[in-house]
Amino acid sequence: MDLARVRDRCEQEIRRLRISSPLNVAALCEDLARERDRPIRLLPLSSRPSNPSGLWVSAKTADYIFYEESAGSVHREHIILHEIGHLVFGHSGVADLDDLTARLLAPNLDPKVVRRLLCRGKYDGVDEQEAELFATLVLLRADFQVVPVRGPDIIDDPSGVLAKLKAVLGGDGHA
Repeated sequence: MDLARVRDRCEQEIRRLRISSPLNVAALCEDLARERDRPIRLLPLSSRPSNPSGLWVSAKTADYIFYEESAGSVHREHIILHEIGHLVFGHSGVADLDDLTARLLAPNLDPKVVRRLLCRGKYDGVDEQEAELFATLVLLRADFQVVPVRGPDIIDDPSGVLAKLKAVLGGDGHA
């Protein structure tokens, strides 16, 4: 796929989503959640340098977007929008995990198995290019005017899976 085609797909999606200024990323997630009939949860994360600054996890009943909480406001929204780009374009899975993270998440499994189960494939160059261009064009459309995302006060996590994932990725373990 060439860059012009990628840009056309991004522009078409941005028009469909009716992006305006100022951009409220949390409201955009609420709109997408209603459209897709499944919640999208935005979760702050203090990650290790070896991990990505953002991560989209498509779980059985919801989508979870983890973002680097220490990033500046516009950068934080860009991270979230990049992950939303993966979501709206139907890219598969989450970014590749390093061996240490995979071992911490599931110490009794080979890291390759954990990546295969959790990651469901590795993003190729086109997927990353499309998600990155989508995030940048959304911010341009909004004139870089964004309503800062605020992390949730409480997360419903009865199984503890989100808390464990957050702890493994470098957070304090409190989802």
